[in-house]
Amino acid sequence: MQTPTATKATQLIAASQRMTLDPFTEVDWSIPIDDSAYHLPPDKLPLFGTAQWEGMTGLQRREYSRHECAALCAAGIWFENMLMQTVLRHLANLPVTDPTHRYLLVEVADECRHSTMFGEYIRRAGTPAYAPRVDVDVFGPADGLPGGRAMAYLLILAVEELLDVCNRATMRDHSIHVVSRQIAKLHVIEESRHVSFAKTYLCDVWPTLTDEERNGASEFAPHAVGFVADLMVHDGVYETLGIEGGAFAARNNPINRMRVVRDLAKLTGFLEGLGVINDSSRAAWVERGLAA
Repeated sequence: MQTPTATKATQLIAASQRMTLDPFTEVDWSIPIDDSAYHLPPDKLPLFGTAQWEGMTGLQRREYSRHECAALCAAGIWFENMLMQTVLRHLANLPVTDPTHRYLLVEVADECRHSTMFGEYIRRAGTPAYAPRVDVDVFGPADGLPGGRAMAYLLILAVEELLDVCNRATMRDHSIHVVSRQIAKLHVIEESRHVSFAKTYLCDVWPTLTDEERNGASEFAPHAVGFVADLMVHDGVYETLGIEGGAFAARNNPINRMRVVRDLAKLTGFLEGLGVINDSSRAAWVERGLAA
């Protein structure tokens, strides 16, 4: 009898066969990536509502959105790289006869296409390559994480959920630059499969962990997810644009902090149901600004 994870993998393979998108045919790269429109919804920008935001002209705000979108794409490439390493480590331990083996190869192929898409946006946007400034691999080998591979997939889910909320808002807003909307739509369609797999895998594996493993994962999770959320603000954007105090204002912006809580609500709700967020760990999520 197949595990729920293997059954889900079989379903997602079929879904991938029905719809796998090529960013170099689905996105109209002939359209200039300029400041004629916002590249992300204004309320998704970290500076939205701050004194710095109020002091900008409309053109400056749109320029800022282009740089923020490029920084988000660069973070996306970094995240995809980390996620692929996690998935490839998982693949190394799976027999080829397991349906999960084939699905994870499909997921890696998806992430490769997404990274090429993000890179193309950055090159055409004319911004610096805002790679995250980190000297730690929070994903790391699964056997080095509390909860092992379950924690690795929890981090994958955190990344996917944070990006998904922003992508959905972007693709639905017809005032946003068309290239950004097309990128967001493609990403939403394919990442929904990755989210579905990660949730099924976590539901399958979490009950099999020892009490010690579950407690360690519950304690580590808010710090790891907080690390991921912190990467959504890149100091280089504010340095490039000469926005004085911009990075500090963005990180301490109460509007942006509440947005992060809202954007993580699906994740935190799922983790509460799973038992990762419990009476002992909840305060750490609130303290890190990840839950209300």
